[in-house]
Amino acid sequence: MTTTSHCEDTGHRSDQDILDEIEDVALPSIAGVDTSLVRAAVDNGRVLLVGRLDWDSQAPLVGHVVAGVPGVVAVANRIRCTWDDVTRFPRHPHLPRLWPWRC
Repeated sequence: MTTTSHCEDTGHRSDQDILDEIEDVALPSIAGVDTSLVRAAVDNGRVLLVGRLDWDSQAPLVGHVVAGVPGVVAVANRIRCTWDDVTRFPRHPHLPRLWPWRC
């Protein structure tokens, strides 16, 4: 997943302060998402997210949470995912059935 979002700058903070809040507060606060393999880099308020998540649908959520950190002006989401629960595996056993027939 590769997305870039622009955020409203709510005040100038140092890149290290932003990074500390992302790593210590924002990423661990996302319920039900294992962000232990996600890393962030900050340069002039612009955040680069890299790493791996379990599901494709979790990557935009992580990007949105990071974009909400004060001082973040843009997020480049380069997080990779193990399972595609958005398009490729609509019949995955952990997802609801989309078709009424059984195979």
